[in-house]
Amino acid sequence: MKKIILSLAALICFATYAQAQTKVTFQIDMKYALQNGLFNQYTQAVMLKGDKSPLGNGVLQHIKLEDTAPIDSIYSAVVEFPSIYNDKMLEYNFVIKKLLSSEQEDRVRQITLNGGEMELPAINFNSYDW
Repeated sequence: MKKIILSLAALICFATYAQAQTKVTFQIDMKYALQNGLFNQYTQAVMLKGDKSPLGNGVLQHIKLEDTAPIDSIYSAVVEFPSIYNDKMLEYNFVIKKLLSSEQEDRVRQITLNGGEMELPAINFNSYDW
């Protein structure tokens, strides 16, 4: 009986924790950068960095975005943030990782993590659209 009660309690805790996470789909439109020679899809990568875990400022904490439908040039990544960050402001931006250097967006972007699922619209690299 104890095992059943403990198993149920663990299941409830896990379900509550899983539901409270914020799942964010980040997207960036690289079409303009590709057409104007600012980005090379074969030798460079689009990365995402931020100020909350699992993102970070260290290169090993950057998350690579992928173009899952190469025709549209929209790069995306899904990131899950722990519930401890609910209702907190996330500062993030995109980075083009080159062979020996990187180019970071001038503008720091911000969103409030809401404890649910969020899909951000695709924006141009280093643009001021939202």
